Amino acid sequence: MNPRPARVLPRSGLRISVALWLAVVLLPPLRAGDSGGQSTPAAGPGGSASPPADTSRAENLDSATPIRTTDPVRFTNEAASHYSLNPRSEPREAEYYFFPPDPPVLGAALRLYYPAPAGMPAPPELAAYVNEPFYPALGFRLAAEDLPRGLQQGLAAYRAAKVELQNELRTRLARLAEADASARQQELAALARAQAPRIVELEATAAQLRTDLLRGGVYGMLAGHGDWNERRSWRLTPSRDEKAPPETSRMEYEVIRASVYYQAGLSPAQRRLVREIAMEIQAGVRQAGEPASPGADGMGFFFLPETARIHVPADLPAPLARQIAAFVADKTQLKAELREALRRGDAMGGDERARRLGQLAVSQAPRIAALEEQAEGIRRGLAGVSDMPGPPAPPPLPPELAAQISAYRSHKANLLQLIHAMLAQPAPSGRTREKATPVQEQVADFNREHVAQFAELRTEKDAIREALAQFVRHGDAMPDRKSINDLLEEFENSRQEQEVWGRYRDYQAAVLLPGLSPEQRRVLFDAAIEELALPLPPGEVAR
Repeated sequence: MNPRPARVLPRSGLRISVALWLAVVLLPPLRAGDSGGQSTPAAGPGGSASPPADTSRAENLDSATPIRTTDPVRFTNEAASHYSLNPRSEPREAEYYFFPPDPPVLGAALRLYYPAPAGMPAPPELAAYVNEPFYPALGFRLAAEDLPRGLQQGLAAYRAAKVELQNELRTRLARLAEADASARQQELAALARAQAPRIVELEATAAQLRTDLLRGGVYGMLAGHGDWNERRSWRLTPSRDEKAPPETSRMEYEVIRASVYYQAGLSPAQRRLVREIAMEIQAGVRQAGEPASPGADGMGFFFLPETARIHVPADLPAPLARQIAAFVADKTQLKAELREALRRGDAMGGDERARRLGQLAVSQAPRIAALEEQAEGIRRGLAGVSDMPGPPAPPPLPPELAAQISAYRSHKANLLQLIHAMLAQPAPSGRTREKATPVQEQVADFNREHVAQFAELRTEKDAIREALAQFVRHGDAMPDRKSINDLLEEFENSRQEQEVWGRYRDYQAAVLLPGLSPEQRRVLFDAAIEELALPLPPGEVAR
């Protein structure tokens, strides 16, 4: 039987006038349960935290809450993993929360296009901040069209400083690509020392932006801070049931994922580890309730920078395999402690939860730093492994023909993206008189507008087939239709894999290249995730 959590009531969140709000505050509560309020976590280290929830009311819940046959606390099954508290009866305009896509494993296939997402499309401006700790807060502001000029300027300055560092690092890595290991090590160490103060300042700015993008003051109290937890009317139970149904795991996933961006008290390194926890829980849910393997989700293991994942050959040298096993075990233990602390803290008041997480951050800091040293030793070992995953050999075709096929693929991808954008357009809202256009009409209009591009693609494809036929004839191969089709498919697969690995170039360097500092790896990894151009998940409404 799961113990009952402390009762934490949600904010009413009503958008009312200041006068009415003051009147409600000054009036005495009509019943004991009405005066409770959900404690909202502070926006970040150094930010002010909300007052803790009144746990004395929760401790005397049976005597303080009137008995009703529909009471959501007294008549909730004791085996339930959460409790629905004080559900809102008043309708409220939907607010959307946006979370970033999860980084894929190194070398994973990338689609040319993706199905149109269901729900509110993410603001396209978020693509430039896809791996930032303030992504959800910025998405909330952009969707609400509530981004003041001062924040816009702060984001622009932050972005410019980060791109400058990333380009500086990329340029140096390109220049050192052919250098011997010793010279490369020395130059990278010198660059790391020169960039360290700027990266530290940049990461501090990112943490401050995470705080600043949440609404504050009286405006935040009335309009909502933009914190996902404000809309939540349930809490996780402190204990954890390994045999819990998938729905319970999904709810824990939502809380853990939100903690990455909204929970006060966590260090930046812990936030990145918590994101790995969320990815592992989600992988377990996708496997129909089967538990996820520690440190992995079936597609490689989590390395560093956090959320980066890699495959390694099965036949590694025994010492290197032991190094990796020790690294995974140490990292898994850190994440287990974090997961337990977040689950137990979910029913606590905001101040108390942040205080305990801050204590855990201090105690875990040396062990997290030790992971960086372990990872560097593993990188040096993997540098000597010949069969590490990587880009395939180029297909055996003439350079002119390869370029011709690449241009065709690029033109095809551009057209597919236009189709995707057309299908992803949101339906008109109820506030407007605009009528939705049927999909058939949209497709017909699109075909008419792009008839010339379709014709050009067909012409390009026919020219490629003719060039391939000549190549097959000159190579003494069978000049039948099947051999040309097979050769085109073989080239297509090989070329696509090469292009995919080209987009993973920064990812591969950030994760596996020896000699970079942890700070440089994080900056380069952020650029790598942006370079992958992952589809941005649609907005969600907190439940």
